[in-house]
Amino acid sequence: MLTKRLVTYFVIIAALFLLGYFIHTAVLSSLEIEHPFSLLNIYLFQSIATLVICVGFELIASFSKRFSDQLGFIYLATMIGKIGMFCLVFKNTLFSGVVLSKAESLSLLIPIFIYLIYEVIAITKILNRNA
Repeated sequence: MLTKRLVTYFVIIAALFLLGYFIHTAVLSSLEIEHPFSLLNIYLFQSIATLVICVGFELIASFSKRFSDQLGFIYLATMIGKIGMFCLVFKNTLFSGVVLSKAESLSLLIPIFIYLIYEVIAITKILNRNA
């Protein structure tokens, strides 16, 4: 059962990556908008981070009764860590001094919110299963 859930996370996150990235790129191409950063790298970072979080929480919930009661608080700390890692990895884009346009700022936020929504859904299911 655990293996099935882990594979499901991988498949859903891969689908979010493929759909999100290609639709996002197609919309930007149709509007003839180019960004000074790699949209692919942002989607890859978010995909990998979300996969690590979902798999990690599933494993904690399955194997550690000690921490299973604290998963909600651990998730909040994880979100702060994810934001910190994002800022660290993309510091040249975020802190370069170049003012990003609204389209560029939105293109940074869209992948973040796509994966954030999925993370919240996945973590909620894990928490409800352990309740």
